[in-house]
Amino acid sequence: LRSHRAPAGASVNDFVRAVEAVLFAAAEPLTPADVTAHAGEGDVEGALAELADHYRGRGIHLVERCGRWHFETAGDLAHLLRRTREEPRRLTRAATET
Repeated sequence: LRSHRAPAGASVNDFVRAVEAVLFAAAEPLTPADVTAHAGEGDVEGALAELADHYRGRGIHLVERCGRWHFETAGDLAHLLRRTREEPRRLTRAATET
């Protein structure tokens, strides 16, 4: 992620979009200070609250844990992303001799 300042005259909506993009592209959860470093100066807390409200009830949620923010799959849809893993079965000697 590259740091930059929000353009002069940018609307609140543009800033919210910038915060959303920073969080979406982040490899790990970010603190509000991290978000500011990338999205520029603005009402980060307000943008985070607006985005959390926007994503409430959707397939992904914006959540805060231990002061860090990130997107995560809605709990009721997490099963869609789980991969079933087949364990290789070792055949017994009797089974291989048939």
